[in-house]
Amino acid sequence: MGVMLFEKIIVIDDDDRVIKSLKMALPDHEIIGFNNGLEALSFLDRPNNIRIVFLDVMMPKLDGMTVLERLRKFNKNIAVIMMTAYGSQDIVVQALRLHADDFIEKPFDIHDIREKVRGFLREKEGIFPSDRDQSEHVERIKRYLERNGSDASLEHVATELRMSTKYISRMFNKKSGSSFRDYKMNLKIDKAKQMLMSSSYSVVEISDKLGYLNPESFMRIFKRKTKFTPSEYRDQFLRKPHDHD
Repeated sequence: MGVMLFEKIIVIDDDDRVIKSLKMALPDHEIIGFNNGLEALSFLDRPNNIRIVFLDVMMPKLDGMTVLERLRKFNKNIAVIMMTAYGSQDIVVQALRLHADDFIEKPFDIHDIREKVRGFLREKEGIFPSDRDQSEHVERIKRYLERNGSDASLEHVATELRMSTKYISRMFNKKSGSSFRDYKMNLKIDKAKQMLMSSSYSVVEISDKLGYLNPESFMRIFKRKTKFTPSEYRDQFLRKPHDHD
């Protein structure tokens, strides 16, 4: 599966088209763009959990090398990927000397961008996260589940975070008060309720859209969670506005 866990990623470039290109290349992440190096440094100097920065070399006022040099004074751990349309050996050497982590030339190769991001996120993960990091991981996992629904698996999350499925299960349970499986199931039931209330999909179609192997399995789980069959739930909802008649 190619889906990555949701992250906030900083892009610093005076060209808005570059920021838009990276948003398109990395749709599973929130891209926060800055056209100005000073504003980006001010943002990064405050408490945050940003782990990747894309930084353009050629910018007016404050160029990328200066931004990199200042950034490294207060953050040595964040992964910085330098971007340039003017690839030369001198620039590469200077960027590496200032502790850039990688270098890409414009125009970008989307596959290359995704692989770099995946690699850096895995590299930056701690093996035994702190209590605060655990909470952040669980929030990210929840967002991942909300976005990917039935395609989401515990195994994929464990691979992305470089932790065992057993550890992820314990951490998720501890921080959310619900097992990974139950949380995923409850999300599905909530989506089923929304579809029953606001669409004309049949129960069979809803079951299929939510990734159930057969409608009977969906109906059984829905009734166990809500005390109604899907059809009864829809009837109840449709009847409610007329209760006072």
